[in-house]
Amino acid sequence: MKGMLVGVHKVNVKLADGSVVTYYYAWRGKGAPRISSKPGTKAFTQEYIRLTRDRQKKVVAGTIGSLIDDYRKTAGYQKLAASTRRDYERQFATIRLEFETFPIESIEERGSRRIFIVWRDTMKDAPRSADMHIALLARLFSWAKGNELILRNPLEEVERLHEGTRRDIIWSDDQLSVLIEKAAPHIRNVALIALWTMQRQADILEMPTLAFDGGRVSIKQGKTGARVRIVAAPDILPVLRKAKEAEQQRVLVNSFGQNWTSSGFRASWRKEMARLDIKGVTFHDLRGTAITYAYAHLDRSHDEKIKLISEISGHSAEDAESIIRKHYLAGQEVIDAIGRGTKKA
Repeated sequence: MKGMLVGVHKVNVKLADGSVVTYYYAWRGKGAPRISSKPGTKAFTQEYIRLTRDRQKKVVAGTIGSLIDDYRKTAGYQKLAASTRRDYERQFATIRLEFETFPIESIEERGSRRIFIVWRDTMKDAPRSADMHIALLARLFSWAKGNELILRNPLEEVERLHEGTRRDIIWSDDQLSVLIEKAAPHIRNVALIALWTMQRQADILEMPTLAFDGGRVSIKQGKTGARVRIVAAPDILPVLRKAKEAEQQRVLVNSFGQNWTSSGFRASWRKEMARLDIKGVTFHDLRGTAITYAYAHLDRSHDEKIKLISEISGHSAEDAESIIRKHYLAGQEVIDAIGRGTKKA
């Protein structure tokens, strides 16, 4: 793996006891940071990417490197959620290692698709990550094609390596009952808000108490930028009102009464799921579960239900309908589980 890293500087140092150690630096020259990870490992590559990501360097015009720089300056890229941009920056750093000087004109040439696919397959041991990298490269080429910088996107309709998808996974009624009835209050509250608003984890953890006006909750979705107003279900009113009365900055807080951090919540969630022995589902799967519940509960036509669910949840209509088709028959069980747990808590 270290052979892929252009610019890594290797230095052999003789210690006082006569032994020789080898140090690796992100680049040659004064001020170059040392790479502490073991050479040849994934950690070594990741550390190299982190250390060199913000280093000023000259990018050759007319290359994939310059294409990346131009794309990063666009309004569309700048308005992406900060977390999404961080993920993209890491992936772009990996792409640059391989294709920094790859000519833009060669992107269109016959055979280029195979070059990119072969590169993707070098990461096949981590198929989901490999798919994310090739998808971002395809997005870059799609933008370039839309702006007439290239005439052909060689990465249209690339098959995924990672076959798994969580779109078809929802919580069972037994799992929901355990979660709502037995989870620690600070974890249960987050789960309830997620179930009754269908919002992403980051959006509900950062939800300010001011977002609740006594009857509705106003949310700006970090990923899409969309603004939605959701009627506060009776089941989450106690959580919202308590936050108001306590004059909390955010609706949801941890066991110490402090605002959640994303890493802190993930760690607490993992520990609680282990304690409750809940397996096979994730926090993210609560959104699909909530969609199933909402579809079964709403007294509207099929098309109206899908439209409303999509507007609130942030899913595309196609994804929402896919979840419904897979799990509609489980809808009443989900409703009953949520209701039972809420009444007992």
